[in-house]
Amino acid sequence: MKILGFGNCCVDYYIQQGIAYPGGNGLNVAVFAKDNGMDAAFLGTIGTDDIGKHIIKTAKKMGIDISHSPIKKGASGKAAVNIINGDRVWDEEYFGDEHGVGTLFPPMLSECDLEYVEGFDLIHGCSYAYLEDQFLRLVKTDSLLTYDFSDDDEYRTEEYLKEICPVLDLGLFSCEHIAEENILDFVTFVKSCGCKNVLITMGPRGQRFYSESGEVYEGKAKYITPIDTMGAGDSFCAAFLAGLLKRGWKKHVELTGDMIIPALADAAEYSAKNCLVEGSFGHGLKIDM
Repeated sequence: MKILGFGNCCVDYYIQQGIAYPGGNGLNVAVFAKDNGMDAAFLGTIGTDDIGKHIIKTAKKMGIDISHSPIKKGASGKAAVNIINGDRVWDEEYFGDEHGVGTLFPPMLSECDLEYVEGFDLIHGCSYAYLEDQFLRLVKTDSLLTYDFSDDDEYRTEEYLKEICPVLDLGLFSCEHIAEENILDFVTFVKSCGCKNVLITMGPRGQRFYSESGEVYEGKAKYITPIDTMGAGDSFCAAFLAGLLKRGWKKHVELTGDMIIPALADAAEYSAKNCLVEGSFGHGLKIDM
């Protein structure tokens, strides 16, 4: 079974440590899917700077196929962060308005790329990657299409949801800060935009899955004292998707409780363990940035 992380890669720069850890939703999902028994690949723009070279080296070392990822001259994406009591606190001003090559030169899928992606059982996209137009082209494949909308309001507007949702087999939303009484209305709207299945994560409140057939399934959070919560959401996402594929999910197959419930439990366990790893998945590069 094959999963493609189609989106962004970057490094998360830990200011206190002076260490850059590879990350970004697209790359993270590929790495975590591989760790959960999938044949995984990443397709996204990578820079030619030192951190870009480190991302390439790390991906290859971990068995992630990046053969269709364009390499563009320039700086890779990066974000600055401090870890306080195990939780990540972003420093939005550290790198200013500097943009990486992923933002400046997102991949434009060639016919060769489209033939390549047709070989995947599931293609996972994400907000922040500036690839909406290219992701929509994937509807012509027989791959399952999933998408992480993160937690930013700009990716929850009616216009944005109506653009992406009609092609989705599953949409993922972080809803930790949405009040319980507002969640059902939000999910109802997302599904009305065309998204077949919806997974929401709610931090310590667990997860909730709304199936295409109208069933609702509850998942529980796995409590742990974290070393670093970086990558927690992506690790949950990848483990959940891998769990569904292992239990028989494929295009035009409706998800059932026998598939969803154990996949939620497996993902919670995997995500909790990942919070004991520094960075999204380790492999830090000591560097002055």
